[in-house]
Amino acid sequence: MMNLSEKLKYCRTDSNLTQAQVADELHVSRKTISGWENGHSFPDTTSLVLLSDVYHVTVDDLLRDDRLLKHYAKVNNAHLASHKICQFTYYANIVLWLLSYVELFRPAGMHSIMIPLLLLINLVVYLTHFSGWYYFKKIGRLLKATICFILIFMIHVVLDIIDANFLDYMSHSELHFLVGFIFGRFILIMLISISIETIVFFHPFNRSGSS
Repeated sequence: MMNLSEKLKYCRTDSNLTQAQVADELHVSRKTISGWENGHSFPDTTSLVLLSDVYHVTVDDLLRDDRLLKHYAKVNNAHLASHKICQFTYYANIVLWLLSYVELFRPAGMHSIMIPLLLLINLVVYLTHFSGWYYFKKIGRLLKATICFILIFMIHVVLDIIDANFLDYMSHSELHFLVGFIFGRFILIMLISISIETIVFFHPFNRSGSS
């Protein structure tokens, strides 16, 4: 019984097609086709459907390969794990975003450098597992997200400037302290703005691509 790589090579030659011709049909590189036929990599499910159309065989005939089924099972498990991480860090982002206002406004002198640090780490983890980037391929959506980010950032800058604690620091601190303080506030406001943007535009459960 032939494995997938052997089937792909057999079907291609039986159809009198070159690797370059198949690559053009699937909009991939010839090297990708070669990798599939040599068993160095596997086509994804979309490519499998396209290959079955090009070679006029059923997807089921191509899928009868234990290595391929194990590969797809592994890919599916990785996807599920990534989705769980995405869910957890999304909700953690909401909590850390709310806590970040403690650091921004420092009520009763309370503040902690750990809040923005944890917020930064959580945002990096979430965005690296976020799978809905295609949502922003439309220029209108990207422009809307950009405008909202700028507005959110500017609103928080104004809120910070009129805050009594900020004004007190500005009037009673030395220059070298103020430079570091202002830079720290800028980073914090940037993180808060990204956090809000993530909550609004990077929701992990509603990225269907519809308007």
